[in-house]
Amino acid sequence: MLLLTPILLAPLLAGCLCLAARSVRMMEALGTAAFAATLGLGIALAHQVLARGAVTEWDEFLRADALSAWMVLLISVVSLSTMLYAGRYFRRDQETGMATAGRVREFYALTPLFGAGMFLVVLSNNLGVMWAAVESTALSSVLLVALYNRRTSLEAAWKYVILGSIGLALALLGTVFVYAAACKNQPDSIPSFNWSYMMSVAARLDPHLLKLAFVFAVVGYGTKAGLAPMHTWLPDAHSEAPSPTSAMLSGVSLKIALYALIRFHILASACLDSGFSRNLLLVFGLFSMLLAVPFILVQRNLKRMLAYSSLEHVGLICAGIAMNTPATIFGALLHMGYHALAKPVLFFASGNIHQTFHSLEFRLIGPGVAKVLPGTALLMGLAALAAIGLPPFGLFLSELTIVSGGLASGQTVATVLILAALLGSFWGILQHLSRILLGSRKQGDTTQDARPADGLPAMAMLMAALAVFSLWLPEPLLELLRQGAQLIGGKP
Repeated sequence: MLLLTPILLAPLLAGCLCLAARSVRMMEALGTAAFAATLGLGIALAHQVLARGAVTEWDEFLRADALSAWMVLLISVVSLSTMLYAGRYFRRDQETGMATAGRVREFYALTPLFGAGMFLVVLSNNLGVMWAAVESTALSSVLLVALYNRRTSLEAAWKYVILGSIGLALALLGTVFVYAAACKNQPDSIPSFNWSYMMSVAARLDPHLLKLAFVFAVVGYGTKAGLAPMHTWLPDAHSEAPSPTSAMLSGVSLKIALYALIRFHILASACLDSGFSRNLLLVFGLFSMLLAVPFILVQRNLKRMLAYSSLEHVGLICAGIAMNTPATIFGALLHMGYHALAKPVLFFASGNIHQTFHSLEFRLIGPGVAKVLPGTALLMGLAALAAIGLPPFGLFLSELTIVSGGLASGQTVATVLILAALLGSFWGILQHLSRILLGSRKQGDTTQDARPADGLPAMAMLMAALAVFSLWLPEPLLELLRQGAQLIGGKP
C-alpha cells in the first residue's frame, strides 16, 4: 500500500485545484480535505514505521523512519488547523478591504504547495532533493509573507528572500561537501546520494570534508530554522504575514529546516565519532535562547513577541538534541510536538485581535481584550500558559525532561543557561499578555471593531489536543518518539 506518495500528492493536487475553484468555500474545502487526508495517512504511516522500522517507495527515493513519521503528523495537524481557521479570517479581511479575492485565492493555492514542500523535506531520502524541497518551501512561503502587498510586508518578504537565499546557498555547499566526502575514498562514483546510503558508509566518509559540510549546513539550514544570529528575518516575516501563515511558519516551517539539520547531525555523529556537531548545535541553541529573552522583555508588538518566543523554543529543541542524552533528545522531540499545538493558537488569537483592534501594538490594543473577545482571550491565555511551560501542559513536561536530562548527565552550565532563558521568557510573555488580556477598557473606547472575530473552533481543537496529549500519550506515539530519539542519539 502506497502511503508516502499520496501524502505528497494530496496537498499538491489541492493547491492546483484551488487555482480553478470558483468559490472561496470550495478552496477552503479542498485545502481542509487535503490535510485531513494527510493526517489520516500520517497515522497509518506511523503504524507502518513502528511495524517495519522504515517505509520506502520508488526504489528508496522516498523514505520514512520514526523521525519522518513524527514530522508528517506535526505538519498535517498544523496545516489542517490553519485551513480551518483561515476561512473566517479571510472573509473578514475581504469585508474590510484588507485582502482582495485574488489575494485569497493566492493563499489557498500557495498554502497546500507550502505543505507539500514540507512533506517532501521529511520524506525525501536523497540529500539533494531534501535541499531542493527546503528551497521550495521558502519560495512558496515568501509569497505568503508578502500577501497583503503593504510596504512593510514587502520589506519583510525581501529580507526573508535575501537571508533565506544566502542560507540555502550555504546549505547547498554543505550538501556538495557531503558528496565530496563520500567520493574522496571511492575509486568510482558513489551509487547513491541517499541519506540511508550515506549512513551505511559513514565510517568511510572523509572526516575533514564532513566537518566542513556540517559547518555550512548548520549556518545554512540554521538560517531557515531561525537560529541566532541568522534569525533577523524571523520577527519581520512572522509579524507581517497573515496570521494563518504565521502559524505555519512558527508551528512547523522552522522545525522542517531543523529536521534537515538534524539529518546532517546524525550523519556527522556517525562519521566523526566526536562531539563536533553536538558542540556546534549546543552553542547555536543556547545563543538563540539567550538572545530571544531581552527582545521578548522589551517587545511592543504582539506577533513580534510571539516570533521571538519561537526563536527561544527552536533554540531549546536544538540544545536538547545537542546535549545528546536519551532524556534530552526525547524531550526535544516531545517539545516539537507540544509547541506545534500551542503556538498556532497564539497566532490565530493575534489574528483575531488584529482584526478587532486594527493594531498589534500593545499600547494600542490596551487592556481588557477579554471583555471584547472572551473566547479568544481564554484560548490565548491557556496557550500562553502552555507556551511558558506551566503545568499541567505538556511543554512543562518536555522542558522538565530536557533540564533533568542535562543535570543527570553533568551538563550543569548548559542546563543553568537553559533555565535562565526559560525564566526570562516566562516573565516577559506573562507580563505582556496579562496587560492586554485582563483589566477593563476605558469608557467610550471605540477603537475596536464592533463585529466579533471568529476562528474559535480551530483554536479549540488544538487546545483540546494539547490538553489530552499533555495528560496522556498513547503507547504507539511514545514508541515513535523513542525510536526517533534513538535514531538521533545513535543508540541501537
